[in-house]
Amino acid sequence: MTRTLALLLAAAVVPAVPATAQPAPAASAQAYAPLFGAEIDRAKRDVDASIRAGVNVPVPKDPGGGFTHEQHKRNYRTIFEGGQLYRLTGDVRYRDHVRDLLLAYAELYPKLGPHPAASNQAPGRLFWQSLNDSVFLVNAVQGYAEIRGALSAADRRRIDDQVIRPMARFLSDGSPEVIGRIHNHATWACAGVGLAGYLLGDRDLVDKALLGLDKSGKTGFLRQLDLLFSPDGYYAEGPYYQRYALQPFVVFAAAIDANEPDRKIFDYRNGIVLKAVRTAIDVTHDGYFIPVNDAMRDKSLRTEELYHAVAIAYGATKDPAFLSIADWQGRTVLTPAGEAVAADLAANKAKPWPFVSRLLGDGPDGKQGAFVLLRTKTDPSGPLLVAKNSVQGMGHGHFDRLNWLYYDETGPVVTDYGAARFLNVEAKRGGRYLPENDSWASATIAHNTLVVDEQSHFAGDWKVGEKFQTRQLAATLDGPTRYSIAEVDSAYKDVKFRRALLMLEVEGLANPIMLDILRATGSGRHRYDLPLHFSGHIIDSDIAFDRKLAERPVLGKANGYQHLWVDGEGTKAGKARLTWMQGSRFYSYHMAPPAGARFILAESGANDPEFNLRREPALIQRIDGADDATFVSLLEPHGEYDASAETTVASSTRVTALEHRREGAVELALITLVDGRRIAVAIADDVAAGTKHSVMIDGRPLAWTGPVGRFDLARTGAKK
Repeated sequence: MTRTLALLLAAAVVPAVPATAQPAPAASAQAYAPLFGAEIDRAKRDVDASIRAGVNVPVPKDPGGGFTHEQHKRNYRTIFEGGQLYRLTGDVRYRDHVRDLLLAYAELYPKLGPHPAASNQAPGRLFWQSLNDSVFLVNAVQGYAEIRGALSAADRRRIDDQVIRPMARFLSDGSPEVIGRIHNHATWACAGVGLAGYLLGDRDLVDKALLGLDKSGKTGFLRQLDLLFSPDGYYAEGPYYQRYALQPFVVFAAAIDANEPDRKIFDYRNGIVLKAVRTAIDVTHDGYFIPVNDAMRDKSLRTEELYHAVAIAYGATKDPAFLSIADWQGRTVLTPAGEAVAADLAANKAKPWPFVSRLLGDGPDGKQGAFVLLRTKTDPSGPLLVAKNSVQGMGHGHFDRLNWLYYDETGPVVTDYGAARFLNVEAKRGGRYLPENDSWASATIAHNTLVVDEQSHFAGDWKVGEKFQTRQLAATLDGPTRYSIAEVDSAYKDVKFRRALLMLEVEGLANPIMLDILRATGSGRHRYDLPLHFSGHIIDSDIAFDRKLAERPVLGKANGYQHLWVDGEGTKAGKARLTWMQGSRFYSYHMAPPAGARFILAESGANDPEFNLRREPALIQRIDGADDATFVSLLEPHGEYDASAETTVASSTRVTALEHRREGAVELALITLVDGRRIAVAIADDVAAGTKHSVMIDGRPLAWTGPVGRFDLARTGAKK
C-alpha cells in the first residue's frame, strides 16, 4: 500500500496541520459522486440543526435510551461530522461548533465521576458503561483532528488536556479491567486510546493501545487480533458482535497504517483485518446478520460500523465487490475512503459480491469448531443453511452447540431468537439485556438443538462452555449434496451427540431440501428433546394433537421451559409431518423420530410479567427413558401462494415418505417423492475422507468413499 493511500484511509487521525492552515473551500455536495454528496447533505442537516439548537452538554444521568445518553451520542456524531464538513467545505461555522462542543466537554469532563446509572458493567463517565465512552472518543478524535490545526493554541491545549488526554487515560490506566480484556469492549477502548495517542503525539498512549498497559503484548490491540478472530476472519462472539467490533478494528488499523506504515498492519496475521470484513459480509442473509448468540435480529449491513469497514477495505484492496455492498447499503462515510467508494461506484466499477458456501473455522487456530454456511446460489437472499458448530462465544454466547438455521427468499424460516433486549429503549430496563436473556434466549431449549433432561448445555454456565470446543468432523461446500457433520461430547456429562445437516438439490424440485440426522448416545436413561423454532403460520399436520383449549399449561419450571406455553401434544407412529406457510411459500417438516416419541407444539411467552418476549412457535420432538436416540428430520420448501392473484400452487408436499434405519456403522435415510423416486443418503460413523463404505438397498450393494454417500434411486433400480 502506498503512503498516499494510507493517508487517505485515515486522514482523520494523522497529526493535525499547523494552526494557521485552512482547508480550501470545496464545491457543493452536487459536485461529488451521488453517494458521497448525499452523505454531505445528510451531515449538513444534522450539524446545522445542532448549530441552531446550540451547545448542549448535559451532566450524565440516564442509562441507555435516556435523554443525557442520547444527547452525548448526538454530540459525538456532531463532532465527527462537523470536523469532516470543515475539511470538505472550509466553512468556519462547522469548525467553531465542534470547537465549542469540545470546550464544553473540557468544562464538564474533569468534574465527572462514575456514571450514576452504572449497573453490572464497568461504569463510564459520560455513559452508563465505559464502552460508550470509548465509542465517544473514537468518533470525537476523528472530528477534532480535522479542526485542531485551525484552533488557537489556548483552545487546542484546553481540549487536549481536559478532554482527549483525560478520556484516554481513564480508558487505559483508569480502566485496566476493561482495556486488559480480550473482548469487544477492550477493542473500542484500545482504538480510542490509540487514536488519541497518534493525534496528541503521545507514544505512551499508542503503545498501551497496541501492546497492553504493561506493553508486553499479552493484551492490547494486536493481541486482540490474534485471539478474537479465527484464521478465516470469524469473530469469537458471533456475527452480531463481529459487526459491532469491526469499526474500531478497521478505523484503528487505518490509523496505524497511516502513522506507522512499517508495521504493515493490513498484512498482520495473514491479512486478518480485511478477512474479518469479508467474513462479516458473508455471515449475512439478504444483508441481515445471522442472529446467533446475543444478537438483535434487525441489524444489517446498513450500520455505521460496516460503512466504515467497507470504505476502508475497498481503499486497501480496490476489490470491486465491496462497491456492490456499498450500493446495497446506500451509504458511506464522510472520509476520503468513503469519497473514493462513491466515486468508483458512480463510475460503474462495482461487481456482485460472491456469496458462496463457506466453512469458517472458530477459535484462534481455527480448529475449535466452525460456523458453516451452505448456499446453492450467489444471490444474497437465496437458500442458506447455517450450521452453528462454533464454540461458546464468551459471555455473549448461547448454549446451542450444533444449532442450525435456514433462510431463503421469504426470510428466516428455521429461526434463532437472538437476544432478549430492547436496545436503548429506556422503558425496557434501560435498554440493557433483559432477565429473559438468561432465562430464555440463551437457554438450549430456545434453539434448534438437543436438550437432555431439560438442562441447558454446560448447565448454563458460559465460563464452563468456554473451556470446551466443538468438533467439526467433515463438510462439503459444493455440488448437489452439501453437508456439515459435527460432534460435541462435553455439553452433558454422560451424553454425546453428532449431527449431520445436508442441503440436497433434487431434480424437479425448485428449492433444496434439508436433511437433519442427529444421533445422541448416552449412559443411563434420559429425556431427549429436539426443538424446531420456525417462522410462519401452521397450515396442517398429520399428528393428532391434543389441543390445550381450556387452559394453556407451561412446559416446565426452569432452563427456558418455564417460558413455553403448550398448545398441543400428540403421538404418531412412524413418519410425522407439520406444514406451515411463510410469505409466498409452504414448508413441510418431516420427521422419522425414535420409537415412542411425542410431539409438543409450543409458543414462547409464558412467565413473562413485563411482556418482554416475542410470541414465536416451536415444535418439540421428545423421547423419554432412552440411553441412545436418533432424530431424522427433513425440511421441504414447496409451492407458492400469490395473495394478489389469490392462487395457490403445490401446497401439498412432494415428499411422501421419510425412513431411517441404522446399518452397522452407517445412518441411512430414505426419502420417497410423490413421483416414486427415492433418494438414499448414507452417513458413516467413520468420517475419514478416504474410507470406503457400502450398504444394501433394495437388495443391491451401494458403495461410496468418504463420510456421505447419496444415491438417487429410480423406481426400478439405482443410478449413482
